[in-house]
Amino acid sequence: MKRRVIIVKRVKCISCGGPLDTDAFGGLCKKCYVEKVGIASIPSKIRFVYCSECGSFKYQRGWNEGLESIEDTLIEFVKFYLAGKMKTSERIGDAWIEEARLARPFEGPGIYDVIIRIKGLDPTGREELVDDVVVKLEAAVSVCPTCTARITGRGYEAEVKVRGAIGPLSGEKLRAVKRALNALARGVGRYIAKIEEADGGVNIYLTDQQAARVLAGKLRSMFGGEVIESYKLVGRKPSGKRKGRLTISVRIPEFRPGDMIIVGDRKYIFLSTMKGGLLVVDAERGKETVLKLTAKDYKKNVRVVRLEEVGGEARRVMLLSKDGPTMVFLDADKDFQDVIEIPSSNVKVYVDGFEPGQVYLAYRIGNNMYVVARESSG
Repeated sequence: MKRRVIIVKRVKCISCGGPLDTDAFGGLCKKCYVEKVGIASIPSKIRFVYCSECGSFKYQRGWNEGLESIEDTLIEFVKFYLAGKMKTSERIGDAWIEEARLARPFEGPGIYDVIIRIKGLDPTGREELVDDVVVKLEAAVSVCPTCTARITGRGYEAEVKVRGAIGPLSGEKLRAVKRALNALARGVGRYIAKIEEADGGVNIYLTDQQAARVLAGKLRSMFGGEVIESYKLVGRKPSGKRKGRLTISVRIPEFRPGDMIIVGDRKYIFLSTMKGGLLVVDAERGKETVLKLTAKDYKKNVRVVRLEEVGGEARRVMLLSKDGPTMVFLDADKDFQDVIEIPSSNVKVYVDGFEPGQVYLAYRIGNNMYVVARESSG
């Protein structure tokens, strides 16, 4: 006589006694599996350290830039920190952190409950499971190395020296550089330890060498000129690695439209600053070109004649009409008696507010007229 084997399919949860619609969770229903085993395991305690000055936060061995608020930074920190530590439970197909939120508003250093919503897929991959877990978080405040260097004025790793290509920067150009630094502060400001005026220019001390290179590059894009790097060893780090200090010199050419730049025996009229150099027009050949000058050129081979000193090469003209295919001027140097008519496409204007009735300083070079300045009322 053969023995019959009877397989009894479990139809109730071994924990709550409720009905089972799957045996994928070892005899537990989905709810009990989530309650007893969990979708995934995560650390029960976290420590969050943030900078009281700039809002950056500490992670592993470094400091990272924060978000708009400390609470936003904390939430993002918790999510990616736990995501890296999370271990999915055995019978869960996939798991992830859906949300993190504080049980009470953030009020500075202290102990907080953070509610973590974990989601996962059942073994079939068709149904989502949800579990809310409470994690204890200790929020601690400190001052990051960058802000320490900024507050104390020490500990910088790079220096950006902004100088004029020929002589000290004028007060106007110095103010323009400072406005530029304020505008650029959002990107590299947290690395700036201090700013000081020195030797007719500005010295910017930074705690990060790459940030110094970025700052120097942006200044060159805005004002033209040349960037020169030098590197000096100043000691060793605690790890034993050699410690160096980067110095970047940014030489800004300070010209105004109409200034004459004489390179050797060639004369150029300065028009504007471009990223690649100086936009000029050859005073004899009438060809526009981009002039690239180095610090060595300025010292040995370049002479500058300011617009107010060029004499008769720059003419005084009054604009009568700028509408239509032709612009009409009166020659102010000839008592406004001579009429000058030039095709509109041949008039190059480098002034703001180009309006009829005003007297301007202009160069006639070849077939073109270059309007470079408004005549001073004084």
